[in-house]
Amino acid sequence: MSALEQALSHFEAGDFGKAREAAMEGLRGQPDDVELLRVAGRAGVELGSDDAVDQLRKVAELQPDSAESWHDLGDSLAADGRTEEAAQAFRKVLEINPDDELALTHLGHTEYATGGQDAVAHLEQAAERTGGMSTAAISLVEMYKSMNQPEEALHAAQKVLEAEPEDVVAMLDVAELSLELGRHDDAVKAFERLRELEDLPDHEVYALHGMIQAELKREEKDRALELAREAAPIDQYGRTASVLLFLAPDEVEQPENGEPKPAPSAEDVDAALAESLKEHRRLHAEDGRLLSEDLLG
Repeated sequence: MSALEQALSHFEAGDFGKAREAAMEGLRGQPDDVELLRVAGRAGVELGSDDAVDQLRKVAELQPDSAESWHDLGDSLAADGRTEEAAQAFRKVLEINPDDELALTHLGHTEYATGGQDAVAHLEQAAERTGGMSTAAISLVEMYKSMNQPEEALHAAQKVLEAEPEDVVAMLDVAELSLELGRHDDAVKAFERLRELEDLPDHEVYALHGMIQAELKREEKDRALELAREAAPIDQYGRTASVLLFLAPDEVEQPENGEPKPAPSAEDVDAALAESLKEHRRLHAEDGRLLSEDLLG
């Protein structure tokens, strides 16, 4: 088995250390072998090796008309925090293939990170080319959020949801953004649907909290109380207790000795429910979904 075959076998198996070792061994006799350099560089990116960028830059120099080579260089530069150089590499990809959706997406991320003016435009182009649900479409939602443009973020989230009607995070985006924009009827409907979509039983409480928050904002306190009664038994963090104490203090058990719990203010209740929604978002972030602070990914 050749050095390249060994390197590729290890790389495909996810053993980047052995892949890089085999590639470097082959490069001792063939220092300009493009494929060995590519495997060494890609494995090096995974391992955080200092020379990975130089190896992939050499590949791009040896194959200046290869979109794949410029992609690899861009990825390595972005991973190294060299976002302006990464953007230049992704622009080279687009010179070779103007319709490359992945390059447009990465260029949008790097432009955003460096304060470029065309970040949104690149992501919009990428989303249009792929249609439906894609990294670009999801990134567009998060980018609009980070730019404090909830109306645009909601529109982008709705497009993702049209493509994947049962996607939990897209539904969560629509629910939260509708709530932020004061579209309480739409928010309640989205949270109701989210409650149906959640696979984990203990996640149901988060959808209920969203519905309660929307009902309180539109002054439907009786309905909010009904939902709080549903949420309380499954609320492991006890955030619903403040809602019940606010809406129906007589239903909350007070300590036999000592001072009774004071009723919280409307602002306290809103803050508790908002924190519940943030926790819900964090749980889905743990599942690997892109967030606005992760735009460089």
